[in-house]
Amino acid sequence: MPKQPLQGRVALVTGAGSGIGRGCALALARAGATVAVTDINPRTAQQTHELVQAAGGTSASYPLDVADESAWQTALEAIHRDLGPVTVLVNNAALKASAAGDGGLLETTVEAWDAVVAANLRGAMLGARLVLPDMLAAGNGSISMVTSTAALHSVPGFATAYSSAKAGMIGLTRSIAVTYGPQGVRCNAIAPGVIMVDEDPSQAAFHQSANDLLHRVGRPSDIADTVVFLAGDGEYINGQVITVDGGLIARMPSLSNK
Repeated sequence: MPKQPLQGRVALVTGAGSGIGRGCALALARAGATVAVTDINPRTAQQTHELVQAAGGTSASYPLDVADESAWQTALEAIHRDLGPVTVLVNNAALKASAAGDGGLLETTVEAWDAVVAANLRGAMLGARLVLPDMLAAGNGSISMVTSTAALHSVPGFATAYSSAKAGMIGLTRSIAVTYGPQGVRCNAIAPGVIMVDEDPSQAAFHQSANDLLHRVGRPSDIADTVVFLAGDGEYINGQVITVDGGLIARMPSLSNK
């Protein structure tokens, strides 16, 4: 039988209807957690729930707009009733770096800034704030903030709001870690590099050219495995930014031959 380090734990994953979030839900269920699958799209959340069930895991799906505090409260009431208190949280839901109106600062609209920050930073804050009481009561908890390598380096004229919100998640991570670590709650940020979340051959070519150090693209499972490790065996890791990018930001392109 495979090792199940999260047996008996309830894990909540935001943005779990596709991509990295779906990968995290499946991996957490394989590790023994009961998974609350949440997404702003109830249909894709249900699809992930069905995939977890088909793989032999335990889960339930819930609609959730992470930027809406009342939506969080409604979802958590249902999760507490159906599954129990949450001691693993994966703050993954986000508007993408390609969101309309998010470019260089002079090109970024205030509307785009507000929408991106609401989904990517306010949503993570609300999730942590509202789940922390469960973790403090249990005396343990793991929060994973899915940030981005865009928080660590920049592309000229690209995704100012996204990069700023993702950098804000790192500050939030460290604040939670040092404040609540003594009470058993750990909080870490995971910074994915280029992750391919579909099978479009044209996208595969783009991703390969963007991240060719390991001769493959990043996969949702690369992030999901890190989430599971942090929630289980990584019990002495707190307040860290873990970059999962195949070495992307380690390279200095201007001094490299490729």
